[in-house]
Amino acid sequence: MEALDSIRGELDRSIQAEVEVIMLDRFDEKAGLDIADRLIREKPTDLIAAIGPEAAAFVWRSFPDPFPPRMYSLILNPEKTVGARDRNAGIALNIPPNLQIQMIHQGLPLLRRIGIFYDPAHNREFFDKAAGAALELGVELVPMVVTERKNIPFLLEECFDSLDGVWLIPDRTVISESIAQYIIKQAVLQKMPVIGYNQFFYDSGAAMAFVFDYADLGRQTAGLMVDALHKKKSGIQTPVFKVWLNGAVLKKLEMKMPENLQTPVMVGP
Repeated sequence: MEALDSIRGELDRSIQAEVEVIMLDRFDEKAGLDIADRLIREKPTDLIAAIGPEAAAFVWRSFPDPFPPRMYSLILNPEKTVGARDRNAGIALNIPPNLQIQMIHQGLPLLRRIGIFYDPAHNREFFDKAAGAALELGVELVPMVVTERKNIPFLLEECFDSLDGVWLIPDRTVISESIAQYIIKQAVLQKMPVIGYNQFFYDSGAAMAFVFDYADLGRQTAGLMVDALHKKKSGIQTPVFKVWLNGAVLKKLEMKMPENLQTPVMVGP
């Protein structure tokens, strides 16, 4: 809803577009298809936008290509929903691995060996790209391979003497709220910083977290929509994001806040 409000506000401000909002959870499948048919046949619709993976799946399934143009927003790994060909038709929730490594190195420069929890079935490519970028900065990423959650406590216990930090990324095998809180708690007890990927991790005690502002993402999406309506081509865009350093946690870990932080790295609220 935050993204939607920003999209509508930005489109009204920039091009005074007429926007019809359709909440798909209010309709069954047949009613949804009837809506799609109406938008194609009865109204001059210039662009169809989808917020979230369920909406994107519906739009890509229900509207013909290439008209009307389709756009997505707020999707992790959008190629799995819209296909690789349309990967650049919106704003994903994926921050490139090399950029994340750069932000980690800026915010936590003393970390030289970082363990990253992941299931190769889901995130092998992410790990390989991140590990390559890390080496260029003199940082070693240590693979903490998880195929079953029951193995996480043993991996943690083994890593405390050899790592400087732990990095948690979106991975459906590894991450649940309870597992994330468990890992953060155990790491903090060992005075080891954890890096997470949203405000939940920050609030749970992570030393650093990548955070999205959905209003900002809505404005970014609206910019792409305006470009599409004006027939301007856009390449893959990195979503706007912030990197919060947790001052209270760093103090507890006896780590100093780096000087001269550069946006998007900042001291969190």
